[in-house]
Amino acid sequence: MDVSTKKRIVGIIHHLNVGGAERMMVTLLNYFSTQEFEVHLIVFNYKGELKEQLFSEVTVHDLAIPSVSKGLLKCLSTIHSIKPHFVFSGIGHLNIALAPFVSFMKYLLPQSKWIARETNIVSLQNQTSKYPKLFDWLYRRFYKNYDVIIAQSEDMRDDLEQHYFSSSKIVIINNPVDIERVEKLSQKSLDYEFDKDKINLVSVSRLREEKRHDLMLQTLALLPDKYYLTIVGAGEREESLKLLTKELQLKNRVAFEGHQSNPYGYMKNADLFLLTSQREGFPNVLIEANSLGIPIVAFACQGGIREIIEEGVNGFYVPYNEIELLAQKIEEASSFSFDKEAIQKRTKERYSKEVIFKKYKQIFT
Repeated sequence: MDVSTKKRIVGIIHHLNVGGAERMMVTLLNYFSTQEFEVHLIVFNYKGELKEQLFSEVTVHDLAIPSVSKGLLKCLSTIHSIKPHFVFSGIGHLNIALAPFVSFMKYLLPQSKWIARETNIVSLQNQTSKYPKLFDWLYRRFYKNYDVIIAQSEDMRDDLEQHYFSSSKIVIINNPVDIERVEKLSQKSLDYEFDKDKINLVSVSRLREEKRHDLMLQTLALLPDKYYLTIVGAGEREESLKLLTKELQLKNRVAFEGHQSNPYGYMKNADLFLLTSQREGFPNVLIEANSLGIPIVAFACQGGIREIIEEGVNGFYVPYNEIELLAQKIEEASSFSFDKEAIQKRTKERYSKEVIFKKYKQIFT
């Protein structure tokens, strides 16, 4: 197909550091660059590990302005110069920064369709901002300017409809998992030895307040000594969590492995994957664990947990903050006869790139 006749897609992201929204943007734009589209990426600050994963067919427009607010006009000007058919913003704070300008930009570019992918339970996320009432007003007033708003989970859609606006523009598309990539990376040698005489529990996430690793450690303290927890990730809560580990007399039962660019070997060697978050968007890490056949035990916080976990098939969940119930469920799961191949097969049927990108392709038409 001649380039001039190709439909043009512009993706917009803040940076390309490793994160769920950033990885999703790169994966999606790479896919469409192979599907007879002309693909562009506008990035405010062109840095991060994911730069290396972006296909050469994707044209990068580096605004070289780290601040979204300061770079917004340059971003809009760049969009106008590309004259895209589709504009895709892939993370919440960018979506809402662009939202007030969408109607005007659509007037200038009548052929354009504007698509926002939400990454959080908005009402909960806004409460952590400096100006929660302002952000709530912005979402109510301007978010519906988009032609399509992609929610990653039913929880995310329901939150938007209950607190901001109800609209047929909101569609649910779950996150994909690159099953082949995860499997390949999981086979690389791991400089860490799991004790096969233990029941190995693994967590992979940033060590932030909302991830509530403190509750994970409190749960471990309720379990027999044969349960061992490996925490993969770094963040601002690391020191306080290490202190709590000492206070709970768990130093011999917990390993803090820090940030790992390839966490999949840890997942593959685990008996169970744990998640104790207070809130999530749609945790890719659970799908990745399932793609390796590893069952999950988690708090059913808002963020798609009940959608991902089919109890007795790929894991179990309990109400948020119920650590006694969580401990009981971990013990139940550790002796439950999960079918590893069935977990992997079900994950592929629900979350493979082929399945999810087919849904995205229907929007980019």
